[in-house]
Amino acid sequence: MTMHGWRARIGLIIPHVNMTMEPEINSVLPRGASAHAARMVIPQLDPEGLVRMAEDALRAADQLSELDADVVVFGCTSGSFVGGQDHESDLVKRIAGRVGCPTLSTSGAGVQALRALGVTRVAVATPYDDTINQRLGAFFAAHGLDVVSLVGLGLRERTAHFPLARTPVSAIAQQSEEVVYRLARAAARPDVEALFISCTNLSTLGLVAELESDLSIPVVTANQASFWAAFRAAGLGDSPAAFGSLGRY
Repeated sequence: MTMHGWRARIGLIIPHVNMTMEPEINSVLPRGASAHAARMVIPQLDPEGLVRMAEDALRAADQLSELDADVVVFGCTSGSFVGGQDHESDLVKRIAGRVGCPTLSTSGAGVQALRALGVTRVAVATPYDDTINQRLGAFFAAHGLDVVSLVGLGLRERTAHFPLARTPVSAIAQQSEEVVYRLARAAARPDVEALFISCTNLSTLGLVAELESDLSIPVVTANQASFWAAFRAAGLGDSPAAFGSLGRY
């Protein structure tokens, strides 16, 4: 009998509407590693609701407390940056106290990834509206990053009906690769050193190679940075091709 996660177990805490992070991590997990998710509820789709969702992360963390995980990821970019630098740091510490293992957040992993690449001038692409984008810009600035360009789709994480869908599905998760690709290109500028694409519910992992080739700069995405940081924290040396330039660090 083969035990799943005999090499490493990664815990994910994700919003209840997230449809993307689990499939993307499963696409890059190396042999012997496994991922296990618990969900938290977004009560309302604004900064206050995101902060309240982060409080629900502690309940989700309790669900993972007996997983004996090697690392746990708070897998929501906006939910981790919306309250600012101190809120993100405190949230990570509180979750770590519940799960008893190294813990990180997606926005913290994004900062870690950009620092590993040695960049400070970044372009940022998001699915968010201006209210949430302003919070992301302030979070990056607090970490010493110069956001040269910030372009969003103007969405909040609401659901939408699609033909033949059984239930309403996340509007962000349903954005096509073409939409994400063109959003990223719209954010890029000649004077930036890297591009960051936010939101763990946006499908980005399959676009890293093409974007790096076409833009000639490193590309960091929310899920890619989360998985890269989680692999490092769990002691996994694997570097999937989907990690792009970040995989060298």
